[in-house]
Amino acid sequence: MYRGDLARDGHPPAATLDVQAVSRLGPSWLAHLDGAVDGTPAVIAGLVIAGSAGGTLAAFDARTGATMWARHGLGAIADSPAVAGDRVFVGTLTGRVYASHISGGDAIWDWSAPPNAAVWASPVAYRDLVIVGVSSPYGDIPLVPGRLFGLDAATGRVRWTVCVRIDCAPGDGVWSTPAIDGHGVAFVGVGNPDDGVLAFDPSTGARKWLAGLYPDRDLDLDVGAAPVTFELEGREVVAQAAVEGLFAVLDAATGAFVWSREIVKGSAVHGLIASPAYDGSALYAGSASPPTGMYALSPADGSVRWRRDTGQPVYSAPAVAKGLVLFGTGAVFGDLGVGSLLAVSASDGHVLWSRDVHSAVRSGPAIAGDLVVVGDNAGEVMAFRPRS
Repeated sequence: MYRGDLARDGHPPAATLDVQAVSRLGPSWLAHLDGAVDGTPAVIAGLVIAGSAGGTLAAFDARTGATMWARHGLGAIADSPAVAGDRVFVGTLTGRVYASHISGGDAIWDWSAPPNAAVWASPVAYRDLVIVGVSSPYGDIPLVPGRLFGLDAATGRVRWTVCVRIDCAPGDGVWSTPAIDGHGVAFVGVGNPDDGVLAFDPSTGARKWLAGLYPDRDLDLDVGAAPVTFELEGREVVAQAAVEGLFAVLDAATGAFVWSREIVKGSAVHGLIASPAYDGSALYAGSASPPTGMYALSPADGSVRWRRDTGQPVYSAPAVAKGLVLFGTGAVFGDLGVGSLLAVSASDGHVLWSRDVHSAVRSGPAIAGDLVVVGDNAGEVMAFRPRS
């Protein structure tokens, strides 16, 4: 599941990797796909499932890296696969959602979004639904209405649909992955002109509130990171990072600001574009704009506890486990030819382990037990385990 759970906190429940074991990480296996692997791989039932910009969805043996099955020609995949039961769901930038059997990759159903819409965000498997957000293609050409769809997980039939803008006008694209809190309320980031967070009922799509993050609208300061839900001082809150460099925590019931803080000076494709993480003690946000690196923030007021300078942009959504924060680095547009994978201490940000790789790591790492899996811009799927 993208970010480990429906709260999207980047804290996988099955992770056992700790600060001692992470220092002994070494390569376990390497697999290749036909294009960049931007989404976080899914690790489930002894398989690693990943999609590529070349349009392939593939499953690898989690122990050996052997290819177990692959589906080709689906269309560019930028999201993370979602798994529910014996099915895996993935979206494409060509506006399709595919359901496949997890055991052999056989097709179950596929669904097409409205014309010109793209699926950037990871599908959400929730009860008997698959929730999908759509937005415009890269560059907003053409600009399409942002919408959410609730698809029947068994058949792909549309059970509900809702436009983000009341009049279903173009804009407010959904390229953020929804989070769902413990009360069954869903939250998702939306693009311009509202540039904020939408709260809705995941069972019906019914809107609860829409909160813009900026006092001035229509500035193309999209919210592409997945929200994080957690409890702060007895109330449910939603944390949201944005490309402009803003980080905010909102009241989950009303959308009112608890606090907001500019962490860096962002832009339309940089800033805090990666989904943040939360480990019960701090929020962790990666910055693709200077000063680049990983930031640990106080959940109470957003004050910076520490920053780990990386020297490269961070587009990779961090994963947290047992005192460590794991993430990748590298440039989104290829102006830097290399990337890296780092593990830093959650308490003070000092580097516990690092490994340079040949291409940018925009994929968020997946942690399952002591296994770490991540993709890179060259189409490699890399697995690491602690050496004995």
